[in-house]
Amino acid sequence: MTILGLFLNNQIRTGGNKRYLVLMEELASRGNTVYVILNSYLDYEPSRVKKIVLSVKYAREDVFPPVSWLFQKVIKKELENIKNTVAADFIVIFGDTHLKAALFLKKMLHIPLFYASRANDIDRFRIIRKHSGIGAEEYFSSLFREPLDRYRERLTARRAEIITFQNSTDSDSFIERTGCDTAKIVLIPGNIGSWCMAEWKNKNKSVKVEKIVYVGLLSVTKGLWKLLEALRILKEKGYGFLRCHILGRLENTEPVMRHVKELDIEEMTVFEGFQDPFPYLVGCDLMVFPTLYDAYPNTVLESLHTGCPVIASSVGGVPDLLSYDELLFEPGNARQIADRIERCIRDTEFYMHIRKLCEERAAAHIFDWAGRFESAMMNYITRNADRGKLTQ
Repeated sequence: MTILGLFLNNQIRTGGNKRYLVLMEELASRGNTVYVILNSYLDYEPSRVKKIVLSVKYAREDVFPPVSWLFQKVIKKELENIKNTVAADFIVIFGDTHLKAALFLKKMLHIPLFYASRANDIDRFRIIRKHSGIGAEEYFSSLFREPLDRYRERLTARRAEIITFQNSTDSDSFIERTGCDTAKIVLIPGNIGSWCMAEWKNKNKSVKVEKIVYVGLLSVTKGLWKLLEALRILKEKGYGFLRCHILGRLENTEPVMRHVKELDIEEMTVFEGFQDPFPYLVGCDLMVFPTLYDAYPNTVLESLHTGCPVIASSVGGVPDLLSYDELLFEPGNARQIADRIERCIRDTEFYMHIRKLCEERAAAHIFDWAGRFESAMMNYITRNADRGKLTQ
């Protein structure tokens, strides 16, 4: 099978970005011929994937024109080059940034589209607005964007041949909003992937909680503010010895630093910057992930891989990922976060119990992730083999 991917981003910034490139490499390792259209400004060299290099210059902070429009524009310009380079059985993309470009290629090259949803933006912004997770400008912008997001969902439901979701909540919401044919839908959760190297597996041997770790953006939307407020509650209860190592890009840090100072918890927080999370997941006693929305967070999977027990918000795909009530807390509830951390500190038996539960959840996430994508495509090809063509 020949597969065409698109990754015209100029940086690998998110877990979803990393996931996509891992998927392409793993599909290639399974004997498929995989081409990925890459941005010349991207610092990345594939190992098994064949690359088609195009140049798209943009800055992340640019609002206009949208990068999705820029990506489609360069694809249109280079269509003949792409057409002469690859004859693919499937286009595979993650998220809507490349949707315009992928739909153009689908139409011009008559290739079926496999769309992997990475986030439920409509529900995500509703949750964030509920918890006051964004400023006034972004608040009103999200209201303006909702009709556009709904349009993209309907377009995807109509034009994509296969659509995958990472969790049942996002899948059900999509089907309810779009009326999408459920035969198109495939649930493929995240797994503990190849980037989780064996040297880190089950290396965390903590027996008590003195150091916790947070991995993610330094933003309100990831729930960091609520974790900081939980630290203040814990300090007032006499747990000021606790140290929270915070991993994330040190960009626009003034709001979070001001909040730390207002809460008087400077001595409890250590801002590590953008770091390899695995040494911290091994060296700390508990990972806390207080996100207001995530579809299927890689950082939780990474924590499970190391054996570091993790507690997280019961939102998005996290309940599917962690399953057990003991590992979950209400999103945006600083008091509940503090109570759960406190119980881990003072109740060793409970702490060892959640370690056991996390060990069980880790085992459930060791499976052939790329194989599930490959099977979905092969099943589609088999079902449609007698139709003479694969696209509408």
